[in-house]
Amino acid sequence: MADHFQEDLLEQVSKLLKYHDSLGIKEYPRTKSLERFLKKQAESSPSHPKVTPQRGKEKIHKSSEKKHLFDPGLAQKATLHDVREEIGDCHRCNLHKTRSNIVFGHGPETAKLMIISDAPGKEDDMATVPLQGKEGELLDRMLHAINLARDKVYITTLVKCFPGDNAKPDENAIRTCLPFLFRQIEIICPQVIFTMGSQSSQVLLHSSRSLFQLRGRFYNFNDLCSGELADKIVIMPSLHPSLLLENEELKKASWQDLQLIQKKLTEGV
Repeated sequence: MADHFQEDLLEQVSKLLKYHDSLGIKEYPRTKSLERFLKKQAESSPSHPKVTPQRGKEKIHKSSEKKHLFDPGLAQKATLHDVREEIGDCHRCNLHKTRSNIVFGHGPETAKLMIISDAPGKEDDMATVPLQGKEGELLDRMLHAINLARDKVYITTLVKCFPGDNAKPDENAIRTCLPFLFRQIEIICPQVIFTMGSQSSQVLLHSSRSLFQLRGRFYNFNDLCSGELADKIVIMPSLHPSLLLENEELKKASWQDLQLIQKKLTEGV
């Protein structure tokens, strides 16, 4: 009986750790009891988040070496069409092997809100438009709740190719696509960037903090990028629709982020 209870407990804890990992929680404060537990589970569950000493809150660096830089090779491109032409039938990284189509982005160049998710899903890949299917339906409802429609918002992704089922784009793919994303941002020059997902949020904010640590506040994009966009754009990191569909209890946090975005967008009206 005791063995069955222990197995059930370990299974539940393992699921919780994997869930935390999916949210971007990679570290926990070091305690002796936690160390003993993870030591016993290390061989059977090697993917658990690592345990490190607790440190103070991470600061977002503003030094010049931390600033994103635009690709000078695209300096003459003035429209989204030009940038899409520059991408072409891209084979710059391995993601061309898993995609059917390039998912560049969709929406007006005059959009005040720009949504950036981590990567196209399978349905996005087939439709060549980001955030389709059930995730797209939820996004439409979220936008409607703050009096916006999809055709008034520009939606794109951190990388432009489907990375495969249950796969995430690697560092090389992200680094390859980033100059094109920045050109999209520069051309659209939205009032607010809504990053939906851990990777898009962490990359644009130069942070390794979990999405739950980052969300719930605005960040000045000019602190992290070139002076061309000075004082024009703020970033709101938040949760991806796929995560909200799997975890209904997180919708409250997402709604709080949406309300902040709605207020920000109407400030200048």
